[in-house]
Amino acid sequence: MITEKTESLDDIHAAIGQVAALMLQAGRPLELAALSAQLKQHAAQSADARLKKEYEGAARFVAEKM
Repeated sequence: MITEKTESLDDIHAAIGQVAALMLQAGRPLELAALSAQLKQHAAQSADARLKKEYEGAARFVAEKM
């Protein structure tokens, strides 16, 4: 049985990985502040409520690590 928290962490990790990959492809360094800012930007630009929630959760997760 998969719990909602486990699914949420999987979604958060996926969102972080996606944005990190985009940053690396653009030649940008992976710094926590920049990663958090990119996640927040993706959340703000997302029209999909589920994706918006995932990006916001990922931004909070990264911000807690700073």
